[in-house]
Amino acid sequence: MSSLFQSVRYAFRQLRKHPGFTVTAVLTLGLGIGASAAIFSLIDAFWLRPLAVPHPQELVRLFSTTQQEQEGLFSYAEFQAIQQNVRSLKSVVAIGRRGTSTPRPDGSLQELFINIVSPNFFEQLGVQPIVGRAFSSRDDAMLQNTPVVMLGYGFWQRQFAGDPAVVGKSLTLVRDDTRIPVQIVGVLPNVFREVENGMDRDVWVPEQTWLMLARQEPQDWGFRRFNLLGRLAPGATVAQAQSELGSIARSFQLSHPQENRNRSISVVGDRRYRLHNAGVTGALLFAVVGLVVLLCVVNVANLLLARGLSRSKDAAIRVALGGSRANVFQQSLVENLLLGVLALGAGLCIATAIATSLPHLLARMLTGPALLDLPPGSAIAFRTDARVVSFACVLTLLTFIALACVQLWQLSHADVLETVRSGGSQRNLGGKAPRFRRALLAGQIAISLMLLIATGALVRSFVNTQTSSIGLTRNNVLVAFCVVPTKDGSTKNQEAIHQFDALPGVEQVAYAIRSPLMLSEGGMAQKVSLPDHPDLREPIETKYDDVSSNYLAVTGTHILAGRGFVPQDDVSGPPVVVINRTMARRYWGQRDPIGQTIHLSSPQIDARIVGVAEDAPINAIGELPEPYLYIPYRFTEYGEITFLIASQQDAMTLAQPARDILVHIDPQFGPAMVTSMNELFQYSASSYRVSAVLVTALGAIGLFLTVVGLSAFLMFRVQQRTPEIGLRMALGSTRSEAAMLVFRESLRATLIGAIAGIPLALVGLRLAASALFGVRSYDPLSIAGALLLLGVIVAATAFIPARRAASVEPMTALRYE
Repeated sequence: MSSLFQSVRYAFRQLRKHPGFTVTAVLTLGLGIGASAAIFSLIDAFWLRPLAVPHPQELVRLFSTTQQEQEGLFSYAEFQAIQQNVRSLKSVVAIGRRGTSTPRPDGSLQELFINIVSPNFFEQLGVQPIVGRAFSSRDDAMLQNTPVVMLGYGFWQRQFAGDPAVVGKSLTLVRDDTRIPVQIVGVLPNVFREVENGMDRDVWVPEQTWLMLARQEPQDWGFRRFNLLGRLAPGATVAQAQSELGSIARSFQLSHPQENRNRSISVVGDRRYRLHNAGVTGALLFAVVGLVVLLCVVNVANLLLARGLSRSKDAAIRVALGGSRANVFQQSLVENLLLGVLALGAGLCIATAIATSLPHLLARMLTGPALLDLPPGSAIAFRTDARVVSFACVLTLLTFIALACVQLWQLSHADVLETVRSGGSQRNLGGKAPRFRRALLAGQIAISLMLLIATGALVRSFVNTQTSSIGLTRNNVLVAFCVVPTKDGSTKNQEAIHQFDALPGVEQVAYAIRSPLMLSEGGMAQKVSLPDHPDLREPIETKYDDVSSNYLAVTGTHILAGRGFVPQDDVSGPPVVVINRTMARRYWGQRDPIGQTIHLSSPQIDARIVGVAEDAPINAIGELPEPYLYIPYRFTEYGEITFLIASQQDAMTLAQPARDILVHIDPQFGPAMVTSMNELFQYSASSYRVSAVLVTALGAIGLFLTVVGLSAFLMFRVQQRTPEIGLRMALGSTRSEAAMLVFRESLRATLIGAIAGIPLALVGLRLAASALFGVRSYDPLSIAGALLLLGVIVAATAFIPARRAASVEPMTALRYE
């Protein structure tokens, strides 16, 4: 113990004696650990952090699956049947996301994001409210007659200023032509916002309350709008639950063949589900974090090698006098451990500072109709908690092990006799260190090049979301989402359109149930049949929108074949539809779909295809195209309308006048959401923006570390080769030739790094292809740009060491030891 204490004291003295080395090593490692921990806190907050409920490891996710859909939803009737028959799950709960409204003081409507849950939801998950109580399955009799609601924490803070006396008060909910007052029974805690990380909901209602509000909503087995979660029974496994639920799914096919033909049930552990959701974006961020940490390790390894060279004489004498190499290595380990502890402290401080700023930084990047609401301590706040600290500690431990291996290599290749003979000036304890340091430098350049290529690809990907053609206009279009007034809705729609047309700068006004990119949870869908198709006998579920005749013109979606809608189509005449290119290719191939008949289930009509439109995103930029229908708005069965107002000026300048018009016509008409197509674009592209910004920041850190490492190595090599340079100059070499020795060393390391880095970067981009938009995984522009930037920076970094080499005086250098 005394010997360890002495080693610690000696290590402290050595680190204090060389403050430059200590500060550089600690800040380098601290920067890598801190940035990595902060990025982990973001990944954890959005994807990995388990639900804030007791025993989250018991949770599983249930999905209704077909060949086309692997994570489908369930109907409430299916949930009830599963709940009654399953034995491998201790409990099953249902949750469905919807939208509703509540009146503002002026009579207009404020949109609410709502979760409909089974009555047993909170009791089975173990969620305890912070105010009031939660409804439960024991309240079944009461819930049949009394509509109740639980408030989300964020909504409670915004709408009721966190008033603890809110329990017992009434809140009016509006859906289509129904308004009901609901009794507030409790408030959820701030750590439970949703079952998906990074989401928030305003209010939570039991299924019974929702049925009072949405009386026209179908309740059949085929109306699938619910996610299911379950808790494993004691001793049960996911595999056992999968086997049992597979049998239950087969029984559904027998009892309800029309709704469940070729449909099964899959069971996925909640942790595995979250890792899957992190997907390519999470893996990409983790990979970039790993590269930055590796750069930090390489940089500090270079520092330690140089430090080992400077202390080689002292270490060699200790070994020559009878000390063991193990003792020398132990002393190095103690110093590394102290460096690691100091770096961990610095890293946690950096991580905390970054995590504190992340909500504000992301809020600026996530511009659009919904911004992050991240009060301290919420379930989606980025904080340096035990999980982040544990990640930082593991990272520090791995760094410590890597540095220990470097020093062990240096010690094992030491030539003690040569070091003592030379006085520790040239060949010493790390005789092969220059070669090893060249390898480390080439590795640094390779890693930095990989980061630069990834940065270029992600930045270009984000730029493409802003500039490339995706089937939607980037012109000024205001989007106002409203609930249709219960009385004379059609007349008031036309009155609103007439007044919008009269606003200065307005070019034309279109309308639909929803607009593109409107966060509509997958879009509306209905079952359609293709009676003229030779192979498709069963109805297929297809997404659609009910639109005005000029809707496609306003949204900028071009007609590729046939015609678009004309005004008469939205007034009278035979039903017609326009389909997108993906639907045409999937179901008709090379045949012409124009003139073919489609049978719609909502409403029950046969419609003729009159046109094929280009593919346009429904919910998000970058999503895979899928079959889509456009139907004249006159056939809508929804009590909703979205006005799209094309303008010659900034669309948001029309926001308040449009809101005033709607409220004046009918307070119920007051828009639940007013935004612009540009804001919807920006919000939809936010994941590409965040990835580009984060990887750019990490790439800049990596480039800085590479510059520091390269500069230190070149200065060391100039110092080591000073006698050689002096001899060359004494024999007639010019100062330019001396400088070229340094540039050649830089060029060699850069070429080796490029040869290794480019193939690795291409492999990484191929794996991350789904995170790119409009950029190939072998994008030549990103590669060329990265090589050019790295070449310029390497040349600039080599300039000062080259100048120092050129300024060597031959006579002084020949006396150099």
